[in-house]
Amino acid sequence: MVLWGKRLGVALAYGALAGVVSRLWHDTWSDSLAFGISMAVAMLGVALAMGIRKRAGKG
Repeated sequence: MVLWGKRLGVALAYGALAGVVSRLWHDTWSDSLAFGISMAVAMLGVALAMGIRKRAGKG
């Protein structure tokens, strides 16, 4: 459970960073928010896929 807490924290931090960078490129607030959320979800998806592959013994 602690590992997923760390992964969630990293994903949220990365999503916030991506949203800030998006806003610095003069995107609208809604675009920046959507981009940050999508990056956080994508990062969690990658972490989930890596966990599944690790449990299957393929990585």
